[in-house]
Amino acid sequence: MAASFLSHVVSDLCIGKPPVRVIPPSTPVAAALDALRAGGDPFVFVAAESYSRAKNTATWRVSRVSVADVLCYVCDGAENLSDPAGALGRPVSAVGDHGATRRVDSQASLLDAIDALLSSDSQSLLVPLHTRARRKHHHASGYAAANGAADYCVLTREDIVRHLFSNSISLFSPVTALTVSSLGLVRRDVHTIHADDDALGSIPLLRRSIAEGTAVAVVADDGALVGEICPGVLGSCDVESVSAAFAALSVGDVMTYIDCSLSPPEFLLRSIRAQLRDRGMDAMADLMDAASLPLSPSSSSSTSSDEESNSPLGRSRCARRASTGRFRCRSTDDVAACHAGSSLLAVMAQALAHRVGYVWVVDEVTCALTGVVSFADVLAVLREHLRADATQLKDV
Repeated sequence: MAASFLSHVVSDLCIGKPPVRVIPPSTPVAAALDALRAGGDPFVFVAAESYSRAKNTATWRVSRVSVADVLCYVCDGAENLSDPAGALGRPVSAVGDHGATRRVDSQASLLDAIDALLSSDSQSLLVPLHTRARRKHHHASGYAAANGAADYCVLTREDIVRHLFSNSISLFSPVTALTVSSLGLVRRDVHTIHADDDALGSIPLLRRSIAEGTAVAVVADDGALVGEICPGVLGSCDVESVSAAFAALSVGDVMTYIDCSLSPPEFLLRSIRAQLRDRGMDAMADLMDAASLPLSPSSSSSTSSDEESNSPLGRSRCARRASTGRFRCRSTDDVAACHAGSSLLAVMAQALAHRVGYVWVVDEVTCALTGVVSFADVLAVLREHLRADATQLKDV
Protein backbone atom coordinates (compact mmCIF):
# COMPACT_ATOMS: atom_id res chain seq x y z
CA MET A 1 0.00 0.00 0.00
CA ALA A 2 2.87 2.37 0.75
CA ALA A 3 4.35 1.71 -2.69
CA SER A 4 0.99 2.48 -4.31
CA PHE A 5 0.66 5.73 -2.39
CA LEU A 6 4.18 6.82 -3.27
CA SER A 7 3.29 6.46 -6.95
CA HIS A 8 0.49 9.08 -6.73
CA VAL A 9 0.91 12.22 -8.85
CA VAL A 10 -0.58 15.66 -8.29
CA SER A 11 -3.00 15.31 -11.21
CA ASP A 12 -4.77 12.63 -9.14
CA LEU A 13 -5.83 15.41 -6.75
CA CYS A 14 -6.97 17.73 -9.56
CA ILE A 15 -9.82 15.58 -10.82
CA GLY A 16 -12.97 17.70 -10.91
CA LYS A 17 -11.18 20.90 -9.96
CA PRO A 18 -11.99 23.92 -12.14
CA PRO A 19 -9.28 26.19 -13.53
CA VAL A 20 -8.33 29.21 -11.48
CA ARG A 21 -9.61 32.62 -12.51
CA VAL A 22 -6.70 34.59 -13.95
CA ILE A 23 -6.73 38.37 -14.39
CA PRO A 24 -4.11 40.84 -15.68
CA PRO A 25 -2.21 43.02 -13.19
CA SER A 26 -3.80 46.15 -14.69
CA THR A 27 -7.27 45.03 -13.53
CA PRO A 28 -8.80 47.56 -11.10
CA VAL A 29 -9.08 46.30 -7.53
CA ALA A 30 -12.87 46.74 -7.68
CA ALA A 31 -13.02 44.47 -10.74
CA ALA A 32 -10.88 41.88 -8.95
CA LEU A 33 -13.48 41.92 -6.16
CA ASP A 34 -16.16 41.34 -8.79
CA ALA A 35 -14.24 38.27 -9.97
CA LEU A 36 -13.97 36.98 -6.40
CA ARG A 37 -17.70 37.43 -5.82
CA ALA A 38 -18.70 35.90 -9.14
CA GLY A 39 -16.46 32.83 -8.87
CA GLY A 40 -16.54 29.84 -6.57
CA ASP A 41 -12.98 30.10 -5.28
CA PRO A 42 -11.64 32.24 -2.42
CA PHE A 43 -8.84 33.55 -4.66
CA VAL A 44 -8.25 35.11 -8.04
CA PHE A 45 -4.83 34.85 -9.59
CA VAL A 46 -2.91 37.73 -11.12
CA ALA A 47 -0.67 36.72 -14.01
CA ALA A 48 2.16 39.02 -15.06
CA GLU A 49 4.75 38.33 -17.75
CA SER A 50 8.37 38.88 -16.79
CA TYR A 51 11.27 38.97 -19.23
CA SER A 52 14.79 37.75 -18.50
CA ARG A 53 17.40 39.50 -20.62
CA ALA A 54 20.09 37.08 -19.49
CA LYS A 55 18.09 34.04 -20.67
CA ASN A 56 16.20 35.90 -23.41
CA THR A 57 13.00 34.24 -22.26
CA ALA A 58 9.61 35.38 -21.01
CA THR A 59 7.95 33.67 -18.04
CA TRP A 60 4.67 34.10 -16.18
CA ARG A 61 4.59 35.01 -12.52
CA VAL A 62 1.28 34.17 -10.88
CA SER A 63 0.21 35.55 -7.51
CA ARG A 64 -3.06 35.11 -5.65
CA VAL A 65 -5.42 37.70 -4.20
CA SER A 66 -8.27 37.16 -1.73
CA VAL A 67 -10.93 39.35 -0.13
CA ALA A 68 -8.76 39.51 2.99
CA ASP A 69 -5.83 40.79 0.89
CA VAL A 70 -8.00 43.59 -0.50
CA LEU A 71 -9.26 44.46 2.99
CA CYS A 72 -5.68 44.79 4.26
CA TYR A 73 -4.83 46.95 1.26
CA VAL A 74 -7.78 49.32 1.75
CA CYS A 75 -7.08 49.64 5.49
CA ASP A 76 -3.32 50.07 5.10
CA GLY A 77 -2.14 53.65 5.35
CA ALA A 78 -3.73 57.08 5.60
CA GLU A 79 -3.97 57.53 1.82
CA ASN A 80 -6.20 54.52 1.24
CA LEU A 81 -8.26 55.13 4.38
CA SER A 82 -8.92 58.73 3.34
CA ASP A 83 -9.80 57.77 -0.25
CA PRO A 84 -10.99 54.13 -0.29
CA ALA A 85 -12.87 54.56 -3.59
CA GLY A 86 -9.64 55.73 -5.20
CA ALA A 87 -7.83 52.72 -3.74
CA LEU A 88 -10.39 50.37 -5.29
CA GLY A 89 -9.82 52.03 -8.66
CA ARG A 90 -6.08 51.33 -8.71
CA PRO A 91 -4.56 48.27 -10.44
CA VAL A 92 -4.79 45.02 -8.49
CA SER A 93 -0.99 44.79 -8.61
CA ALA A 94 -1.03 47.45 -5.86
CA VAL A 95 -2.59 44.93 -3.47
CA GLY A 96 0.63 42.92 -3.40
CA ASP A 97 1.24 39.18 -3.16
CA HIS A 98 0.69 37.81 0.35
CA GLY A 99 0.15 34.15 -0.50
CA ALA A 100 3.10 32.43 -2.13
CA THR A 101 2.21 30.21 -5.11
CA ARG A 102 4.45 27.76 -6.94
CA ARG A 103 3.98 25.91 -10.22
CA VAL A 104 4.51 22.14 -10.41
CA ASP A 105 4.16 19.70 -13.29
CA SER A 106 0.93 17.71 -13.42
CA GLN A 107 2.93 14.47 -13.34
CA ALA A 108 4.98 15.47 -10.30
CA SER A 109 4.74 12.96 -7.50
CA LEU A 110 2.70 13.74 -4.43
CA LEU A 111 5.93 13.69 -2.42
CA ASP A 112 7.49 16.25 -4.76
CA ALA A 113 4.38 18.42 -4.34
CA ILE A 114 4.69 18.27 -0.54
CA ASP A 115 8.39 19.13 -0.85
CA ALA A 116 7.50 22.12 -3.06
CA LEU A 117 5.03 23.38 -0.47
CA LEU A 118 7.55 23.00 2.33
CA SER A 119 10.77 24.14 0.66
CA SER A 120 9.41 27.45 -0.65
CA ASP A 121 6.95 28.08 2.18
CA SER A 122 4.20 28.14 -0.45
CA GLN A 123 0.57 27.85 0.56
CA SER A 124 -0.64 26.59 -2.80
CA LEU A 125 0.53 24.93 -5.99
CA LEU A 126 -0.53 25.67 -9.56
CA VAL A 127 -0.95 22.53 -11.63
CA PRO A 128 -1.34 22.75 -15.45
CA LEU A 129 -4.64 21.36 -16.66
CA HIS A 130 -4.79 18.61 -19.24
CA THR A 131 -5.94 19.60 -22.73
CA ARG A 132 -9.39 18.07 -22.25
CA ALA A 133 -9.96 19.97 -19.02
CA ARG A 134 -8.80 23.22 -20.65
CA ARG A 135 -11.34 22.78 -23.45
CA LYS A 136 -14.10 22.03 -20.96
CA HIS A 137 -13.41 25.13 -18.87
CA HIS A 138 -11.87 27.43 -21.50
CA HIS A 139 -14.19 30.28 -20.50
CA ALA A 140 -12.84 30.50 -16.94
CA SER A 141 -9.33 31.70 -17.66
CA GLY A 142 -9.44 33.30 -21.07
CA TYR A 143 -6.86 35.95 -20.16
CA ALA A 144 -4.18 33.34 -19.52
CA ALA A 145 -4.94 31.46 -22.72
CA ALA A 146 -5.03 34.61 -24.81
CA ASN A 147 -1.62 35.68 -23.54
CA GLY A 148 0.18 32.38 -23.79
CA ALA A 149 -0.06 31.30 -20.15
CA ALA A 150 -1.31 27.82 -19.34
CA ASP A 151 -4.60 27.13 -17.60
CA TYR A 152 -4.10 25.89 -14.04
CA CYS A 153 -5.98 24.44 -11.16
CA VAL A 154 -4.79 25.12 -7.63
CA LEU A 155 -3.89 22.71 -4.85
CA THR A 156 -3.61 24.04 -1.30
CA ARG A 157 -2.08 22.61 1.84
CA GLU A 158 -5.60 21.75 2.92
CA ASP A 159 -6.16 19.75 -0.29
CA ILE A 160 -3.01 17.70 0.34
CA VAL A 161 -3.83 17.06 4.01
CA ARG A 162 -7.44 16.17 3.16
CA HIS A 163 -6.22 13.68 0.56
CA LEU A 164 -3.82 12.08 3.05
CA PHE A 165 -6.48 12.02 5.77
CA SER A 166 -9.19 10.53 3.56
CA ASN A 167 -7.22 8.00 1.56
CA SER A 168 -4.00 7.07 3.29
CA ILE A 169 -4.22 7.87 6.98
CA SER A 170 -3.37 4.31 7.99
CA LEU A 171 0.06 4.74 6.41
CA PHE A 172 0.97 7.27 9.08
CA SER A 173 0.34 5.08 12.10
CA PRO A 174 1.53 5.38 14.83
CA VAL A 175 2.50 9.03 14.18
CA THR A 176 -1.10 10.24 13.98
CA ALA A 177 -1.84 8.75 17.41
CA LEU A 178 0.87 10.83 19.08
CA THR A 179 0.07 14.17 20.71
CA VAL A 180 0.77 17.40 18.89
CA SER A 181 2.92 18.47 21.83
CA SER A 182 5.13 15.38 21.67
CA LEU A 183 5.57 15.90 17.93
CA GLY A 184 6.73 19.49 18.48
CA LEU A 185 3.85 20.89 16.45
CA VAL A 186 2.67 23.57 18.88
CA ARG A 187 3.97 26.95 17.78
CA ARG A 188 4.07 29.60 20.47
CA ASP A 189 4.50 32.60 18.16
CA VAL A 190 0.83 33.25 17.41
CA HIS A 191 -0.75 36.47 16.16
CA THR A 192 -3.01 37.70 18.95
CA ILE A 193 -4.95 40.86 19.69
CA HIS A 194 -7.20 41.87 22.59
CA ALA A 195 -10.93 42.11 21.93
CA ASP A 196 -10.97 45.75 23.16
CA ASP A 197 -8.11 46.93 20.89
CA ASP A 198 -8.78 49.05 17.80
CA ALA A 199 -9.47 46.77 14.86
CA LEU A 200 -7.06 48.67 12.60
CA GLY A 201 -4.29 47.34 14.83
CA SER A 202 -5.11 43.84 13.62
CA ILE A 203 -4.39 44.64 9.95
CA PRO A 204 -0.58 44.05 10.12
CA LEU A 205 -1.27 40.81 12.03
CA LEU A 206 -3.85 39.78 9.44
CA ARG A 207 -1.34 40.38 6.63
CA ARG A 208 1.18 38.09 8.32
CA SER A 209 -1.41 35.44 9.09
CA ILE A 210 -2.50 35.38 5.42
CA ALA A 211 1.11 34.76 4.42
CA GLU A 212 1.42 31.96 6.99
CA GLY A 213 -1.95 30.32 6.35
CA THR A 214 -3.33 30.99 9.83
CA ALA A 215 -5.52 33.72 11.40
CA VAL A 216 -5.50 36.38 14.10
CA ALA A 217 -6.51 35.06 17.51
CA VAL A 218 -8.73 37.33 19.65
CA VAL A 219 -8.22 37.03 23.40
CA ALA A 220 -9.79 38.38 26.60
CA ASP A 221 -8.09 39.90 29.68
CA ASP A 222 -7.18 36.48 31.04
CA GLY A 223 -5.68 35.35 27.74
CA ALA A 224 -8.62 33.09 26.95
CA LEU A 225 -9.37 32.57 23.27
CA VAL A 226 -12.71 34.22 22.46
CA GLY A 227 -12.62 34.16 18.66
CA GLU A 228 -10.57 34.89 15.59
CA ILE A 229 -10.29 37.08 12.53
CA CYS A 230 -10.06 34.44 9.82
CA PRO A 231 -9.15 35.29 6.20
CA GLY A 232 -11.55 32.61 5.00
CA VAL A 233 -14.52 34.01 6.91
CA LEU A 234 -13.75 37.50 5.59
CA GLY A 235 -14.43 36.09 2.13
CA SER A 236 -18.16 36.33 2.87
CA CYS A 237 -17.96 40.07 3.60
CA ASP A 238 -18.14 43.16 1.43
CA VAL A 239 -14.81 44.97 1.52
CA GLU A 240 -16.55 48.35 1.17
CA SER A 241 -18.45 47.88 4.43
CA VAL A 242 -16.16 45.66 6.50
CA SER A 243 -13.21 48.00 5.91
CA ALA A 244 -15.33 50.77 7.43
CA ALA A 245 -15.97 48.54 10.43
CA PHE A 246 -12.24 47.90 10.84
CA ALA A 247 -11.53 51.63 10.64
CA ALA A 248 -14.13 52.53 13.27
CA LEU A 249 -14.64 49.70 15.75
CA SER A 250 -12.83 47.60 18.32
CA VAL A 251 -11.80 44.06 17.47
CA GLY A 252 -14.69 42.59 19.46
CA ASP A 253 -17.21 44.82 17.70
CA VAL A 254 -15.72 43.93 14.32
CA MET A 255 -16.26 40.26 15.15
CA THR A 256 -19.92 41.07 15.82
CA TYR A 257 -20.12 42.98 12.54
CA ILE A 258 -18.56 40.14 10.52
CA ASP A 259 -21.02 37.65 12.00
CA CYS A 260 -24.00 39.75 10.91
CA SER A 261 -22.44 41.42 7.86
CA LEU A 262 -25.21 40.24 5.51
CA SER A 263 -27.75 42.18 7.57
CA PRO A 264 -26.00 44.35 10.19
CA PRO A 265 -28.20 45.98 12.87
CA GLU A 266 -28.83 49.69 12.41
CA PHE A 267 -27.32 50.59 15.81
CA LEU A 268 -23.99 49.12 14.70
CA LEU A 269 -24.10 50.98 11.38
CA ARG A 270 -24.85 54.24 13.22
CA SER A 271 -21.89 53.61 15.53
CA ILE A 272 -19.58 53.02 12.57
CA ARG A 273 -20.73 56.17 10.80
CA ALA A 274 -20.31 58.29 13.95
CA GLN A 275 -16.82 56.95 14.64
CA LEU A 276 -15.72 57.49 11.03
CA ARG A 277 -17.02 61.06 10.99
CA ASP A 278 -15.28 61.79 14.30
CA ARG A 279 -12.00 60.47 12.88
CA GLY A 280 -12.29 62.51 9.70
CA MET A 281 -12.91 59.46 7.50
CA ASP A 282 -15.94 60.85 5.71
CA ALA A 283 -14.99 59.13 2.44
CA MET A 284 -14.96 55.75 4.17
CA ALA A 285 -18.42 56.43 5.63
CA ASP A 286 -19.71 57.48 2.20
CA LEU A 287 -18.32 54.29 0.64
CA MET A 288 -20.04 52.16 3.26
CA ASP A 289 -23.34 53.96 2.76
CA ALA A 290 -23.13 53.61 -1.02
CA ALA A 291 -22.31 49.90 -0.75
CA SER A 292 -25.29 49.30 1.56
CA LEU A 293 -27.89 51.11 -0.55
CA PRO A 294 -31.05 49.04 -1.10
CA LEU A 295 -31.60 47.36 -4.44
CA SER A 296 -33.09 49.59 -7.11
CA PRO A 297 -36.74 48.87 -8.00
CA SER A 298 -37.24 46.75 -11.09
CA SER A 299 -38.98 49.70 -12.72
CA SER A 300 -35.93 51.94 -12.53
CA SER A 301 -34.60 53.28 -15.78
CA SER A 302 -31.98 51.40 -17.73
CA THR A 303 -29.91 54.58 -17.82
CA SER A 304 -29.43 54.63 -14.06
CA SER A 305 -28.58 50.91 -14.06
CA ASP A 306 -26.01 51.43 -16.79
CA GLU A 307 -24.45 54.35 -14.95
CA GLU A 308 -24.18 52.25 -11.78
CA SER A 309 -22.67 49.23 -13.52
CA ASN A 310 -20.07 51.37 -15.30
CA SER A 311 -18.51 52.69 -12.09
CA PRO A 312 -16.05 50.59 -10.02
CA LEU A 313 -18.34 50.74 -6.97
CA GLY A 314 -21.41 50.00 -9.10
CA ARG A 315 -19.78 46.92 -10.61
CA SER A 316 -18.92 45.67 -7.13
CA ARG A 317 -22.50 46.18 -5.95
CA CYS A 318 -23.94 44.41 -9.00
CA ALA A 319 -21.61 41.46 -8.49
CA ARG A 320 -22.42 41.32 -4.78
CA ARG A 321 -26.17 41.19 -5.48
CA ALA A 322 -25.70 38.20 -7.75
CA SER A 323 -23.45 36.23 -5.42
CA THR A 324 -25.09 36.28 -1.99
CA GLY A 325 -24.40 33.06 -0.14
CA ARG A 326 -21.51 31.92 -2.33
CA PHE A 327 -19.12 31.52 0.58
CA ARG A 328 -19.57 29.18 3.47
CA CYS A 329 -20.42 31.30 6.51
CA ARG A 330 -18.85 30.56 9.89
CA SER A 331 -19.02 32.76 12.97
CA THR A 332 -15.89 34.39 14.34
CA ASP A 333 -16.19 32.50 17.64
CA ASP A 334 -16.61 29.11 15.95
CA VAL A 335 -12.91 28.30 16.07
CA ALA A 336 -10.96 25.08 15.67
CA ALA A 337 -9.22 24.47 19.00
CA CYS A 338 -7.46 21.61 20.74
CA HIS A 339 -5.24 20.86 23.74
CA ALA A 340 -1.53 20.12 23.74
CA GLY A 341 -2.44 16.53 24.59
CA SER A 342 -4.70 16.10 21.56
CA SER A 343 -3.63 13.54 18.99
CA LEU A 344 -2.46 14.60 15.55
CA LEU A 345 -5.36 12.65 14.04
CA ALA A 346 -7.90 14.59 16.12
CA VAL A 347 -6.29 17.92 15.22
CA MET A 348 -6.33 17.11 11.50
CA ALA A 349 -9.99 16.16 11.71
CA GLN A 350 -10.80 19.39 13.57
CA ALA A 351 -9.07 21.58 10.99
CA LEU A 352 -10.62 19.80 8.02
CA ALA A 353 -14.10 20.04 9.56
CA HIS A 354 -13.66 23.82 9.89
CA ARG A 355 -11.99 24.04 6.45
CA VAL A 356 -8.97 25.87 7.83
CA GLY A 357 -5.25 25.15 7.77
CA TYR A 358 -4.59 25.58 11.48
CA VAL A 359 -5.92 24.72 14.93
CA TRP A 360 -5.53 26.88 18.04
CA VAL A 361 -4.05 25.23 21.13
CA VAL A 362 -5.63 26.24 24.45
CA ASP A 363 -5.04 25.32 28.08
CA GLU A 364 -7.30 22.49 29.14
CA VAL A 365 -8.32 24.23 32.37
CA THR A 366 -8.21 28.00 31.74
CA CYS A 367 -8.85 27.99 27.96
CA ALA A 368 -5.93 30.43 27.67
CA LEU A 369 -4.35 30.47 24.22
CA THR A 370 -0.99 28.70 24.28
CA GLY A 371 -0.14 28.17 20.61
CA VAL A 372 -1.22 27.04 17.17
CA VAL A 373 -0.76 23.96 15.00
CA SER A 374 -0.49 24.73 11.28
CA PHE A 375 -0.82 22.48 8.25
CA ALA A 376 2.65 23.55 7.12
CA ASP A 377 4.15 21.89 10.20
CA VAL A 378 1.78 18.91 9.98
CA LEU A 379 2.88 18.29 6.38
CA ALA A 380 6.52 18.43 7.48
CA VAL A 381 5.90 15.69 10.07
CA LEU A 382 3.97 13.52 7.62
CA ARG A 383 6.61 14.06 4.94
CA GLU A 384 9.33 12.87 7.28
CA HIS A 385 7.34 9.70 7.91
CA LEU A 386 6.92 9.16 4.16
CA ARG A 387 10.62 9.78 3.60
CA ALA A 388 11.43 6.92 5.96
CA ASP A 389 8.99 4.63 4.11
CA ALA A 390 10.47 5.59 0.75
CA THR A 391 13.97 4.79 2.02
CA GLN A 392 12.85 1.38 3.25
CA LEU A 393 11.25 0.57 -0.12
CA LYS A 394 14.48 1.46 -1.92
CA ASP A 395 16.45 -0.86 0.35
CA VAL A 396 14.10 -3.79 -0.36
